[in-house]
Amino acid sequence: MSVDVSGTWMNQNGSLVELIEEDGRVSGWYESRKGRAVSGKRYAVSGQRNGEVIAFQVNWQDDAINVHSITSFSGRLVRDANGEAIHTVWVLARQFEDEAQSKPTAAWNAFLTNSDLFRRVEE
Repeated sequence: MSVDVSGTWMNQNGSLVELIEEDGRVSGWYESRKGRAVSGKRYAVSGQRNGEVIAFQVNWQDDAINVHSITSFSGRLVRDANGEAIHTVWVLARQFEDEAQSKPTAAWNAFLTNSDLFRRVEE
């Protein structure tokens, strides 16, 4: 029972990701509702899909703003009683501890990790 990954997905925080899959390659955009990313701004997504597993990354940089961080998501596509979902774990690698970007991270605190559950947004 395969899940079509192409479409818009929302996580438990209201962040949106639009994924487009072509021959196992994944592209699209991510719009965050948390963290240092500009709310309402769409950041580029790139990744891969292999069967029911997916990996994609978001580079939190555009022409105007560079947050100096990248988040990598690894996930499992499932269909459950509530519909289609992507269960993910993520690692955010960051260059600076503070929003002003004046305090570089040390190796031991450059990474944040957590999990997200994305559900398909019906068009």
